[in-house]
Amino acid sequence: MPGLDEVLHYLNGIYLLLKQKQEGFGWLDLTWRGLVRSFWAFAWCLPALAVTWASWRLYYLSRMPAETQVGPDFFVKLAFVDLIGWLLPLALLAVLARPLGYGKYLAVVVTTGNWLTVPLCYAFAVPFALTLVLPTSAPLAGLLIYAVLGASVILQFRLVWMCVGKQTLLAAAMTAIYVLPPMIIGQELQRLLGTLPS
Repeated sequence: MPGLDEVLHYLNGIYLLLKQKQEGFGWLDLTWRGLVRSFWAFAWCLPALAVTWASWRLYYLSRMPAETQVGPDFFVKLAFVDLIGWLLPLALLAVLARPLGYGKYLAVVVTTGNWLTVPLCYAFAVPFALTLVLPTSAPLAGLLIYAVLGASVILQFRLVWMCVGKQTLLAAAMTAIYVLPPMIIGQELQRLLGTLPS
């Protein structure tokens, strides 16, 4: 598992790429080994995800009958939904790489996208943490979540745009693959697994 210094090194590269500076690529390990290691980003996201899961549990219980109880399996289900939301876009990108002719960019897009997920996860955790500390702040937290979501789409596009040689249409299509399937499938999975209030 990459250590903190290594992760911060990669995140500095992501930051430079978001500022449209080519030298950001030099801060990243874009080899096959680097691609594989980038999936450790999920582990680095776990503390932030735990905050969102804890907040979602409180929201779920507040919308359910008073006698409703949830056990550890509730968090396992939420983790499964988040994992699918992470991996599904990558699978779609891989399947479509050859037909759409962007195969040469795929490894770079996936590696950088995995590391971008780390700061985005912690940004998403902030409004959820707010609801844990101040339960009455739910309306404000909701606005913050939409703001972070909007910013994440923009940042994802900027990063992909840099990775595909500044091809705007290709970057837009790949960003849509990153964003839309997890939103659609994630909600259906939550409904299927029973983690959405009824």
